[in-house]
Amino acid sequence: MIWLSSDFNRMAENVLNEYSPARASFSTLIYGPAGVGKSELLLQCFKRLKNQHSILYLDAQDFIKSYAFSAQEGTLAQFRHRVRTPAVLIIDHLELLKGKAHSIEEFFHTYEALFQGDRKMICGFQGEPSQLDILGHKLASRLRGGLAVPIGQPNREDILNYLQRLAHAKYLILEEQVLETLAKEIYSFSEAQNLLKGFIEYANRMEGALDKEALTAYLIYLRNRDSHRPTPHNIIRHAANITGTNLDDIYGTSRVSQVREARALAIYGMRSLCQLSYPEIGLLLNKAHSSVMKSYQQVQDLNKKNPEICAKTKMFLEYFEARDDVNFRNGV
Repeated sequence: MIWLSSDFNRMAENVLNEYSPARASFSTLIYGPAGVGKSELLLQCFKRLKNQHSILYLDAQDFIKSYAFSAQEGTLAQFRHRVRTPAVLIIDHLELLKGKAHSIEEFFHTYEALFQGDRKMICGFQGEPSQLDILGHKLASRLRGGLAVPIGQPNREDILNYLQRLAHAKYLILEEQVLETLAKEIYSFSEAQNLLKGFIEYANRMEGALDKEALTAYLIYLRNRDSHRPTPHNIIRHAANITGTNLDDIYGTSRVSQVREARALAIYGMRSLCQLSYPEIGLLLNKAHSSVMKSYQQVQDLNKKNPEICAKTKMFLEYFEARDDVNFRNGV
């Protein structure tokens, strides 16, 4: 990965570059938005320390899977020995523990065991310390009580600098205007990598140069493609469009049949394509989760009873280039 030191990440970089288990606080939390280099800093710290100390690096997803497998196979003692005995445990992407009650509880006991054993922990978290409550109050309060070090959002100059370095590493010669336009479209380094890679692939398919004209065409292509992504906003917008309903009415309290149809279609789409829970959909639409559940079940019932409505619902889902819903796969 191309690394860029700047004001937004220098504090976290200094903390981890100088990290010593003997002098460090028990827990160190590196937090900030997605795609700004948290994981890279944690990996660099791990590589620097691994030859001098017993140290374990885990992604939270690995922690979840390993814990579940060990619980199923009856090997929890071995799992706990592995994660609770290193001098330093580095665990990244704590946000992935959200909703995993058993894994959160296990991680809390891991935290306590490391603390009692005079060992150390470094964590990476996408978000702000105030959002740690997704891990439960007990664990969140302990993590907030340690050393918490932010990585901020890079500014436009940082993004432009990063793009210049990235282009140089790929042996690309890009006009400054192209780089500046790219920089206006992105907010993180991971987005910079993905956008530049996509632009190169698009230009190669079109057999064109990496110039401003090709970039303009690529950005138009992206916007058209993104409108078909199954995001909650796109699903609600499309439900409004195909029913001729005002978007604001779907979020409102109107009980007009046309609005109710659009709202029910949006609910069905968000549940089927985004796998959102009823409470999550309720928050998006300002509706009680019981009302959301009822609307979803009504659409399900109509799909079974009315072939015309089933075909309309199927066409609605296919707009987002998603696989058919399970009801359609079963021939309902």
